[in-house]
Amino acid sequence: MEPINTIEEATQCIESFVGRPKEFKLPISDQLQDPIGINMAVITDTILKRGWMPDGFQQKDGYRIYQYKDGE
Repeated sequence: MEPINTIEEATQCIESFVGRPKEFKLPISDQLQDPIGINMAVITDTILKRGWMPDGFQQKDGYRIYQYKDGE
């Protein structure tokens, strides 16, 4: 799994995904984890527009794999 390094790449990946949110995994590079959280706020906004909710993440070496679920 190759980590995503830009907001644009992340939003395109989210918007183009076809399937259930439980099947979607979003590998975000630690470089994109800014101290204030603005980058993840933009990415999460794209997730919420799809009607998905965050469902945790797994920390890997140099990136996190975010998981999602249906909005409730």
